Amino acid sequence: MKHARIDWQQLWYSGRRQPFTADEMARAGADTPSPTLLANAGINFAVIAFVVMQLAPSSQTARLTAALVALAVIGTSVAKWLWWRPWAKPLLQAQFGVAALSTLLVYGMTRRVADRADRESIALAMILGMALLLSGFWLLVLWRAAQIEGRLREQAEREKAVEMAGRLATAQMEPHFLFNTLASLQHWVHTKDDRAAPLLDALITFLRATLPMFKHPLVAARDELAAVERYLQIMQARMGARLAFRIEVDEPLRELQLPPGALLTLVENAVVHGLETKLSDGQLLLRGRADASFATFEVIDNGPGPQIGMHDGVGLGNVRQRLMLSCGPSASLTLGAAPGGGFRAELKLPLIASKA
Repeated sequence: MKHARIDWQQLWYSGRRQPFTADEMARAGADTPSPTLLANAGINFAVIAFVVMQLAPSSQTARLTAALVALAVIGTSVAKWLWWRPWAKPLLQAQFGVAALSTLLVYGMTRRVADRADRESIALAMILGMALLLSGFWLLVLWRAAQIEGRLREQAEREKAVEMAGRLATAQMEPHFLFNTLASLQHWVHTKDDRAAPLLDALITFLRATLPMFKHPLVAARDELAAVERYLQIMQARMGARLAFRIEVDEPLRELQLPPGALLTLVENAVVHGLETKLSDGQLLLRGRADASFATFEVIDNGPGPQIGMHDGVGLGNVRQRLMLSCGPSASLTLGAAPGGGFRAELKLPLIASKA
């Protein structure tokens, strides 16, 4: 049985030992120190300076003031350097370097002081100041590394949640839609209906375009709109003259990034719950417009409109979740009655240019 031993490295520094990669620093460590952190550091240094000055003889006030200014300049420069290198090796280098400079500074100051008691007081005050400064570096690196690691964990959890939400959207959408479409296709094949071949072609094209989308947290609106158009073509083939649709989205807006399946879910919801039960003249409009900060997509149908006690189903609830995860709290989904009757779903999200 092995006995636990003291990890001396952990006693010296219990934080991160491996360097952050350039990508990790860009994703989670690209910020500069906040005003609150700078104010905190200034207050702490002022307290250190006050303690040091109290320990030193009054005859050496000028020398100590100059030495503290030098420590402040050195400490600020080193702290800025460590801010972008918050792991063990740079901390060790900084501590040894500052300790060496402080030792030379103490030696140079005490050589010019004749009184032994004054020399000892100066040395004691400067060593205390150096120790507090080195402790400050240690705390800074420990806190900064924990901050970056925490942000990276949050990003990883968020990306995982977006991926799981996308999978849920795919699982929720496909069975219902595929079952009904394949049932229609089977019937038309058995009855040798001429509509079978075009429907099969449209379904294959739809699946090829749609399934890869859910592998990404965001897709360009042009890809989403292409999938929506193919879906509506399939539904139009199944419903015939009972369904007519229009897609009116400005060309620049087609480069917007949005969660995959968001518009598709709203369109499917409008068709299934609003238009599929109509006997004739089903109308669906997908419209997109933008202002300086936001893009707004509207899905409007002339179905029965909102019902009493209506609440989100799995699909709409999933859209809300993916909007929050991918686009933040500024994105929204609003459901209600359309002007003139029918149902209206409004998707509003911040303008994010396509990366494609």
